[in-house]
Amino acid sequence: MAFASGQQDLQFPLQQSCPTTKYFDAAKLVCRDCPSNTFPNSDQRACINCDGSAGSAYNFAFGFSALSNWSPALLQSSTTCACAVPPANSTTVINQVASSGTLYQRCIVCPANTVANSVGQCVPTNGLAMPLTPSEMLTRAMQALGFSMSVAQATQAFIQVPTASGVGTLTLTISASEPLATLLGPAAYNCRFGLGADKAACNAVANLCALVMYDETSAACRLYNGLVSQLSGGGLSSPPPPPPSPRGSSSSPSTARRIIWRPETGAMPWLFYTGSGYTDDPNMDLEVQFSGGSLANGQVSVLTFILSAYALNGTWLGYNQWTSQFQLCGAPELDGSRWTRFGWNYQNECDIDLTAVLGQLADGFRGGGDTVMYELFLQTGTSTMYPIPIKNSNKDELDGNELPEQGAVRRFFFLDKRLGYSSQSKSLQAVQYPVSMFLQIILRSSPRNQIYVPQLFITYSGWQTDTTSTVNMDASAANEARYTSFAVTYSNDQDLVDKFWFAWQTILIVFEVALAFPAMMLGVFRYIKKKRDQADLDFLVYAGVVIADYGSFALAMVLLTVSLYYLTLYKLQEEVYYLMLTNGQLYNFRITVILAIVGQSLGLVWMLWAQTRTDVFFIDWEKSRKVLSKEGSREENAPISCWRMLMVANEFNELQTVRITSPAFTLLLVTLILDGCNVIAAGNITPDANDYHDYWGVTSSIILRFGIEAFCFLILFLGQYIFRRLLYFPYIANPVTQFVDLMFLANISTVIFDDTHSGYYIHGRNQAQHSDATLRDLNQELLKEEEGLTAQRGLVSGASNPKLADNQLFQLYVTDSIRKTYDAKMLQLVQQATNDARNRKGMISTFLRGAGRQRDNVLSAQQEISLLFKQMVDDVERNAATQVSDPTYLQMVLDLPPDSALNNTAMVHDYLEAFTRTMFLGCEVRLYVYEALFFCAIDMNIQSVAISALVTYVMWRAVKWFRDSWGEDNLSQKTLVDRHFLI
Repeated sequence: MAFASGQQDLQFPLQQSCPTTKYFDAAKLVCRDCPSNTFPNSDQRACINCDGSAGSAYNFAFGFSALSNWSPALLQSSTTCACAVPPANSTTVINQVASSGTLYQRCIVCPANTVANSVGQCVPTNGLAMPLTPSEMLTRAMQALGFSMSVAQATQAFIQVPTASGVGTLTLTISASEPLATLLGPAAYNCRFGLGADKAACNAVANLCALVMYDETSAACRLYNGLVSQLSGGGLSSPPPPPPSPRGSSSSPSTARRIIWRPETGAMPWLFYTGSGYTDDPNMDLEVQFSGGSLANGQVSVLTFILSAYALNGTWLGYNQWTSQFQLCGAPELDGSRWTRFGWNYQNECDIDLTAVLGQLADGFRGGGDTVMYELFLQTGTSTMYPIPIKNSNKDELDGNELPEQGAVRRFFFLDKRLGYSSQSKSLQAVQYPVSMFLQIILRSSPRNQIYVPQLFITYSGWQTDTTSTVNMDASAANEARYTSFAVTYSNDQDLVDKFWFAWQTILIVFEVALAFPAMMLGVFRYIKKKRDQADLDFLVYAGVVIADYGSFALAMVLLTVSLYYLTLYKLQEEVYYLMLTNGQLYNFRITVILAIVGQSLGLVWMLWAQTRTDVFFIDWEKSRKVLSKEGSREENAPISCWRMLMVANEFNELQTVRITSPAFTLLLVTLILDGCNVIAAGNITPDANDYHDYWGVTSSIILRFGIEAFCFLILFLGQYIFRRLLYFPYIANPVTQFVDLMFLANISTVIFDDTHSGYYIHGRNQAQHSDATLRDLNQELLKEEEGLTAQRGLVSGASNPKLADNQLFQLYVTDSIRKTYDAKMLQLVQQATNDARNRKGMISTFLRGAGRQRDNVLSAQQEISLLFKQMVDDVERNAATQVSDPTYLQMVLDLPPDSALNNTAMVHDYLEAFTRTMFLGCEVRLYVYEALFFCAIDMNIQSVAISALVTYVMWRAVKWFRDSWGEDNLSQKTLVDRHFLI
């Protein structure tokens, strides 16, 4: 490759291994040839010279003297040296040494009274003892402690690794595990035969027992238990750190409790808790609060956890404060330790790959580095601390222990670099890492400002790897990701949790029994009173829908009440009174949300189905004008224009989906408030009502999020509803009033049936001679009405009460004969015409474009039914005293038909615009509650305000499209106004 003048090629060759005749230059990252007469060492990281010199060296250290003599050596083959001329009558061996930064193979002359063995060592022949090897030390230690096991078996390690499918685990066997092969024997030997005086050695045995997951069948734990048994009577003090010293004077009961949980271990460190209930220790009397405090006063708002660290060889490394350590996923410097603030739940979870793990275990590639063991303490005073029990789930699985407060241990590690390294194969076969670390802190029910002893739960897993780098690793292995998590939870005592659910059940029963049940019974009773010909199946369906609808609405009110109560209680408490339940404890809350949304969905579908099946009929009161016939010889009635009815039909169609609130506006403001202003942070489990910042890892509560979201929806509903009802509708524009005024000007009344024999009547008949007139004529009529020169607009215009005389809205109850006539002469023909159109043009085409031109028999039937309804209205008007009633407040609430409706047509004054129940306008509360409940249910699962708002808006648009389309189709069929005219 050509390069510009003066330009360097900075590329390095990527070399993972070198030929056997070369060595790897770690400084230059390239493979090089060894100099002449040298060859690579075993790991190919340096070159070995054959030492051609002769000499001697003397050394004295640790009470032992050593003298070494050597003679010249020469290169015998490409990979070994040999003695050039061995001294007469002497024994020689070839041994590798380092001198002045150079590796040599020397021809060592064995001292007198020694001979060479098979592995190149000078062995004494006169009974002098050679230093014991680690294997020999291990064997002697096991014999001294009363059990036998082969060295190969004792130095085997077993690591659980996931299967390739991720389901289940496999046991990976590590032959001659490096720490077991090199450390276990010397540590156990020195601890046993030194009678516990070698603290580091005794610590090392305990560390190795913890490293193998406290497996009681392992050599490390059997050695530990044997040492405890033999040394516990020795009276030797425990190794550092010092045992916990509770605040205040120590009484005999507390001492007894301490002995039960902490067995006598003599010179050995304390590893295992005995008994159960160790988290309920009254000696740990640290008081907690949400802010302020100090250890000197015994009241804190920030917990201080102390880590006592040990190297694997037993060397004590000192104390450290636990802040953001042990988080494989990483965390910002400040946010990673916010969990130490009392009441701040924290979770840091992610999927990690092997590259990330190996990156933190770089020193373990060739068995180097060290694994650090920890003991955990909670600082309870300025100079006191309390030991924290560790629950190792791997140990519990081995022991078959399922009890949460039994089988705890003292020591744990974070990442293990050594157990998976085989001294036999000289390779790293597996690493150990925590799949989950979970610190649980529980608030006592009495006194409320104290906690139980915290407990740390750890689950370890292994990750198999037989490579020191991921550069050339198989893609599937390099990209494999596994879940890991670190969590801290502040929770309540079970007694407080039980009280929460008792209060929940109480509120649930009160709402269901006091509110939902009476509403259900009233709905069923109203159905029975209105239905004259009842079918068992129809009744059962209606009863089921009513129970689901009212029951789920009561559940929604329970959710609103409980979530707002606990949001207020948790965020505004000044002293520690109650901690928020975790999401895992709120299973019943989730089920309630699901039941509420399912029931309300059923109610919404029923409402849409009922509204799109409503019978609507327009009565045109317009009188025909007298005009000359075409011959000019006589007068005849002119046709009445249909344009007034088309206009009324269009306004009625638009009125069907008018809302008091605006879903788009509501969802936009909810998103701006909760996400834009970060008010949703009130849903985080942080007991601070004034803190709306985002913090890394701080967890949220579904009940708190539900509460703040429901509160936001409630405020927006009240704001929009009050504005529309008290300001916009009375003073600017009321769509219902405008529609009624239009009907009056058009001289058209409307009959609406939402049930077989009941419905609504909107009186639109005016006193003008003709409504199909010029604007001048209409203005004249309005002027007369303004000056009081015409009768009142209402049906009962002669009533002395102006409210009755001017009312145009009525609830209508018709006789069975009128209904049957309407069905037989009108609806059956309309249905038949629609079916014929569907057969001719197809269902979709008929739905989209309408049934087309109406047949003459259908139009004739419309005229007959129009005449029937006119006679009905005239009859009611003539007998208004008996057939028109003014309801009491109780009657308006019960909404039951009057007794006179059985034999005669009856009307009841409607002051609440009840006919809007057949439209969205009269079901605003239901629709708004459903939108809010749907939003909260979506956010409960995805924890995203913006996405929840988007999904809710899409849902609303789908519901509106369905109501628009099917409602328009129904209106077109029942009023005979073709869909082409509904624009």
